Amino acid sequence: MRNTLAVASRFARGNRGHLIVMNIASGTIALHALTGRACIVAALLLGGCTQLTGTPAPMAAAPMPVAAAPMDAVVAFAASARPGSEATVTLDSGRSARVRLLRAYNAASGRECREVLVGGGIEERSRLVCQAGDQWADARPLLRGGGMQRP
Repeated sequence: MRNTLAVASRFARGNRGHLIVMNIASGTIALHALTGRACIVAALLLGGCTQLTGTPAPMAAAPMPVAAAPMDAVVAFAASARPGSEATVTLDSGRSARVRLLRAYNAASGRECREVLVGGGIEERSRLVCQAGDQWADARPLLRGGGMQRP
């Protein structure tokens, strides 16, 4: 079993910069020399570690949702409706469709989002609309298929 006793300076008298190690089992003391190369390697390694304590690299900003056309009736409905509200709006294609605000929630990003069901029956689809500043815009859902059971 070894036990380190002291590290002396290269300029100290006696042990000339050696590491003093005592073997407790046999009671012997040995001097281990630290070479100049080992000191240089250690200094370079520690110098590289100091660069890791700097500020972290900036992360890419989260992409902003694509702004919906200002004439989009579904976005206008989502901006003013309450959960459970229903209405009939004219879509961009010129067809009329029933819309229902399914739920409103605060996303992890801190924005208010609303899920709107458009159409009915087999043609029913979901749109996610989130507030982006003072405007509402279409947003991409986090999970395909909504991820939540719909009522």
